Amino acid sequence: MTTTREQFEQRLAALHDPWVTRKQLEHLAGVSPKTIRNWVEAHPIPEANTRTGARNTQLIERETAAKWVRARLFGDKDGAADAPSGPRLAAEPRPMTHAPGERWSRVEIARQRGVTPGAIGNLAQAYGEHPIRPFPPTGEDRLRDADAVAAWFAWYDAERPGYSGKSADRADTSQALAGRVAEVADLLRTAIARGTDLTTETVAAQLKVSPDVATRYLSRAAQAVMPEHGLIARRQIPDLFPAAIRNALTPLQQRERVKTLLRRRAAPTPVLVVGGTEYYRRADVEPLVTSS
Repeated sequence: MTTTREQFEQRLAALHDPWVTRKQLEHLAGVSPKTIRNWVEAHPIPEANTRTGARNTQLIERETAAKWVRARLFGDKDGAADAPSGPRLAAEPRPMTHAPGERWSRVEIARQRGVTPGAIGNLAQAYGEHPIRPFPPTGEDRLRDADAVAAWFAWYDAERPGYSGKSADRADTSQALAGRVAEVADLLRTAIARGTDLTTETVAAQLKVSPDVATRYLSRAAQAVMPEHGLIARRQIPDLFPAAIRNALTPLQQRERVKTLLRRRAAPTPVLVVGGTEYYRRADVEPLVTSS
């Protein structure tokens, strides 16, 4: 599964607020806003356990939220066995057969695994730079080598390392973020968990440093933390364009294309704003970019 029980319990233990937001539900479950919406439609949260917060934000009682997410992910309550799976990975290993030289799109990989394309996108993001087993990259045709994909999933199914990699990998990241940058990384993770924006001024006041120093700290922390949560800065969206489009457009034209795409009715909204930079879930942005 995309989110393991251990990861779920760790996230829940770090969630101290008595009332939680939709964004906190997304982080707790490790899924996209669309998946949360689909789950709510299929399994409404009792109104008696919700309330309205600032700016008409829906708040859900923490224990109710925990039980509700646990049921959606693991079926841990009566009648939850038919809950939509959302972007989860197959519970049992499945051999991935293919012809010699075959290449797969994300949709084709998802079909073979019996999951959503978003689940495959999340894995590709989470393991894109794995030091030992990076997720097979796409070629110029936006497809992945089927043999490499099958071999990668054979490893994944055997090891079951979990969505964000093994604990050793996370420890390596924590060690790389030392001193004040590590403090900012903690502030950033808290902001993501709570679904609240984080400004440079807040970081500067918290650390008692100048705004310029806070900006540098925040930038370094974001480089490490945002990929952990499958988040991408708005300025990074042009990197998702197919090579042919990137090569045909100037940087200015790429930015204008992003601006046009994000005006679409079906375009995703930012998850949060950090230091004036909007961050989106990569899994939500990729379909928008590839369909353009």
